[in-house]
Amino acid sequence: MPTDKTLTVDYFQSNSTSQLLPSLPILTSYQSKWQGIQLACHRQPAWEIPELSGSQHIVVVPIVFNTVQVEFWSERRLQNFQYRPDDYANRCIEVFPANLPYKVSWNQEVEFIHCYLEPTVLANVAHETVDPDQVELLLELQRSDALIHSLCLALRTALTDDGLNSCFYAESLTVALSAHLLRHYTTRKHHIQEYSGGLPKNKLQQVIDYINEHLGEDLSLATIATNLEMSQYYFWHLFKQSIGMTPHKYLIQQRVERAKELLKQPKITITEIALECGFTHQSHFAKQFKRLTGITPGQFRKK
Repeated sequence: MPTDKTLTVDYFQSNSTSQLLPSLPILTSYQSKWQGIQLACHRQPAWEIPELSGSQHIVVVPIVFNTVQVEFWSERRLQNFQYRPDDYANRCIEVFPANLPYKVSWNQEVEFIHCYLEPTVLANVAHETVDPDQVELLLELQRSDALIHSLCLALRTALTDDGLNSCFYAESLTVALSAHLLRHYTTRKHHIQEYSGGLPKNKLQQVIDYINEHLGEDLSLATIATNLEMSQYYFWHLFKQSIGMTPHKYLIQQRVERAKELLKQPKITITEIALECGFTHQSHFAKQFKRLTGITPGQFRKK
């Protein structure tokens, strides 16, 4: 139960941790226009955080190179445990529910990835089968979960590779993260319905036309799903069943196909092509182009 001394922290504010931690984050998503989720990567010295209650759920990936002693206090219970160097290989994660008062301290430098998730997102990604009022996450410390671990790392990679144009991918990862949390980390087990049959042909064509018309923009999965009057989770699965790939993979494929056509025009630079096709910078464009074609844009142009 929160007390008068409990700090309330809105992690969707870019300066939310400036009064809590001695060092600023080394990487954040606040400039990337992500919806429903934010990410912050920290490297912090030994420290004690005062009692606080966050407005968002937090998924944590700890990264340490030495054994670190941790004290975690919540709901009048003190838990002592250690972060170890092999936690990363063991896919160690933690989940702090929104509005849970806690305080924590550690005795050596630590690195950690924080994913801040709006509570409404958990229900919104699958609103056809989940009652928002029934969604309550459990506190989990030092739990091994390969899927959540990989999703958090993928969000970090999305930010470093294509930060200002990563909304579509980040939202796709958020859908997967939210569905997994609903299945395995809630006080009540939620059955998330599996769908089959794919999108109706008219809706599928609507989506394909929209994506192809906006290839150069930072598209939003939430916007497309809303236009189709369905949840992001529902849309994501039905689209994959229809096309055989996720919406994000289809988007990248179409951007590369558009780039192939533009590369045939020698007056357009590769940097200009990258930006026109929706890639934030040339290196990210080259990476995705080579992944799908096996050659670089420059090599393709010389063919």
